[in-house]
Amino acid sequence: PAEPLFRSSKENRMIGLVFDVDDTLYEQIVPFEKAYKNLFNMDIDMEKFYLLSRYYSDVKFEASRNGEMNMDEYHIYRIQEAAKDLGVYLSDEEALNMQKEYKKNQQKLQMSNITISILEFAKENNIKLGIITNGPSKHQWYKVKALGVERWINKDNIVVSGDYDINKPDVRIFEIMQEKLQPPNDSLYYVGDSLENDIVGANNAGWKAIWINRYKKKLPENVDTYKIAENNDELFEIIKKIFEK
Repeated sequence: PAEPLFRSSKENRMIGLVFDVDDTLYEQIVPFEKAYKNLFNMDIDMEKFYLLSRYYSDVKFEASRNGEMNMDEYHIYRIQEAAKDLGVYLSDEEALNMQKEYKKNQQKLQMSNITISILEFAKENNIKLGIITNGPSKHQWYKVKALGVERWINKDNIVVSGDYDINKPDVRIFEIMQEKLQPPNDSLYYVGDSLENDIVGANNAGWKAIWINRYKKKLPENVDTYKIAENNDELFEIIKKIFEK
């Protein structure tokens, strides 16, 4: 078998590396953009549209989870409101059709080669791997299967919020993962794109948070990060340095 790329000077040190799914293991904007362009011929700033849809998704996430909104209403709301902010007005039917097209595109999700290299590196070097992702159980497990991450990450170490009725940034969902992986807090790293859910949640749990900041957002003064990566190439370099410590 191939030798690991790096060998730790601290052979007994346990490292836990846990990932978010959406916009971390893959970029959600890709299937989102395809869905819009397949259905509509109206110009729109796609990056802004996507980011606004994520904002409105967070606004009503709790309402969708506790039954105040059904899932169709939730999906219509986030797409309509995001488009409206950019001067594009979609009917309920158009917004729902876009959601259906978006979901269909998510069946063809793929991780980039660099993301696969990160997972290979971690597995070769006995870094304990996990996933914590927010969302309905069926929907998030579908994405996990589509991405094929169980090749590197044991199914028992994949935590979907819909299975536990607990969502990031609630510390309890991080504690569930810590119980599974066992490394001490200071050796647990969480990689995610959402400041509110991923970074704040990991910080509150005492983990080291690595922020995937693809859209170059400003870091609020009251939020700490261990490291910031603007893409997964930078993330790979950060992870290699963690292992070499």
